[in-house]
Amino acid sequence: MSQDYADLFCALFDRLAPTEFHATGEAWVADPSVADTAAEVERAALAGEPVAAPDEGRPTFAVLLGLDAALAHVNPLLAEAPPAALTEYALRYAESGRLDSGARPGALLPRFARPGRRGQLPDDLGDAFASVVRVGAAAWTACDHAALPARSRLTRRDREAGLRVATVPMIREPDELNWEVEERAELRFYRIHPADREPTHARVERVIAAWDERDVAIGVAPELCLSRALLERWQVALRGREAAAPSRLRFVVAGSGNVEGSSPPANEAVVLDAITGEVLARQPKVHPFNFSPEDLELWGLADRLTAPIDEDLRRGERVSVLEAGGVRLAILVCEDLARLHAFATALHAHGVSLILVPVFARPTKDRRWERARAEVYCDATGSSVVVANSLVVAEILGTSKPVGSALAVAPGHAAVGHSSEPDDVVVFTLDGDGPRVAYEAGSGSSSA
Repeated sequence: MSQDYADLFCALFDRLAPTEFHATGEAWVADPSVADTAAEVERAALAGEPVAAPDEGRPTFAVLLGLDAALAHVNPLLAEAPPAALTEYALRYAESGRLDSGARPGALLPRFARPGRRGQLPDDLGDAFASVVRVGAAAWTACDHAALPARSRLTRRDREAGLRVATVPMIREPDELNWEVEERAELRFYRIHPADREPTHARVERVIAAWDERDVAIGVAPELCLSRALLERWQVALRGREAAAPSRLRFVVAGSGNVEGSSPPANEAVVLDAITGEVLARQPKVHPFNFSPEDLELWGLADRLTAPIDEDLRRGERVSVLEAGGVRLAILVCEDLARLHAFATALHAHGVSLILVPVFARPTKDRRWERARAEVYCDATGSSVVVANSLVVAEILGTSKPVGSALAVAPGHAAVGHSSEPDDVVVFTLDGDGPRVAYEAGSGSSSA
């Protein structure tokens, strides 16, 4: 390439002071000459011609608008085959998960989500651009990044009719888990993990078959429902399917747990390729969930644990951002969803469009903590959030069936899915009208 338009965007964006945009951006947006310059820059970029780098704020903003419009042609959510002059950017994104070369700190990414309540004017400089997100250096270095392989990425077909994301409780009976207490330095810690009983393992194939039958693109299992042996069962079952080729299942979050058997235990969510069973990413839980006496009474666990007691956790340090084909994905394990201060800023800066959340919690209801926290993320980032819960605490509490086991939240909308059995799947459709329950095995209902 004779000129790198993505790198140029980064350089001009970084040069333009946010305070100047706040002070005069209204006039820039309304200026016909800005629109004319932007159109000329877009035309030049689509033709592979040089684009000048101005020094003043107004013309800089105009060039940025034009580059943004041109780079819309390589955004997999907005375009199909890019023009010849921009093919290099599409290939770069496919290979590295970014549009820029990395010459400057931070990154330039395709935009897949629009944050917050939009008015007539952009709230900030970054919100002025419809097709790209400029991630600053601090937010970029705060996260890990990965681009999923082509076979694991969502396709245009996966997204066009509404993205289908499914959950499953996996475990209902408390005796399918081991409940352990560790004491150190006069402090108490709890460890909960699968007992690796055959009924738990046998569900894996049935769940995958149900997801395939329902044309699911992404499957999610809950927190504390994964062990090393269960991870191997998921991997064998995924790569051993006879009908794997026509399946629309792209990747699976096979729950979370201490899959490496470390002590103190890690609590990692593991992302698997749906065809090969290959581990694509791991997201360790960062923040432990600690029980007070009131919590144990509320959860029906006072006869199993004695408060105060903390989750025994080898804590993770960072959140991973995954490029998944027109979707930018992050995984927050249970309590991490509640820690808004820790992750919301970085996920907003990245333009994350989907957050998957395995939890171990009381029965999922419309107005419990999961929805409250998810709505904050939705408003801040424009993302959708899908929460997957088991049935264990519901069983301990004697909750009548079907039980709330899943939640999907998008800006202004929410839907709760219900299950009766541990292998009952819930399928959500995520589209522009907000999430809806497309199928609940526990109730036999289906809208698709």
